[in-house]
Amino acid sequence: MNLPTLTISAANGWMNQEDRFSGNIAGKEQKNYTLLHKGELSYNHGNSKLAKYGTVFSLQSYKEALVPRVYHSFKVEEGSPDFLEYYFATKLPDRELGKLISSGARMDGLLNIGYNEFMGIQMLFPSVEEQKQISNYFRNLDTLITLHQRQHKLHLNMLL
Repeated sequence: MNLPTLTISAANGWMNQEDRFSGNIAGKEQKNYTLLHKGELSYNHGNSKLAKYGTVFSLQSYKEALVPRVYHSFKVEEGSPDFLEYYFATKLPDRELGKLISSGARMDGLLNIGYNEFMGIQMLFPSVEEQKQISNYFRNLDTLITLHQRQHKLHLNMLL
């Protein structure tokens, strides 16, 4: 398949494996990856300093991509995928996720949270319209921050 092969970074979200690992680490195993479509989400249940109970990201930058099957990938039937991504970023679901962990992280760093357990956590959400407004607000804020960071970096480079 000639699709980007992505991985999740708790700090940076979706990253192309070639950028993250200086090459595509999937190799022949790429056939075992999950095909993710724009707007679908994946939960990386690996723990890290930034995401003790894992992290969720919505695919935005690509129409389709291949992602490791170890991620719990899913589609939002009703609601905003962006809102769900931001909701997980708040760490509010961590309490529910923490209840599911029976023995901490495995040797590979993945938390012992199965797909069905993850999909069964209880969360309260505002209406779909409110979800869209909230996620649009935060997406615009992220864009504004990125633009200011680039402008600041450009300004610093001009001073040097």
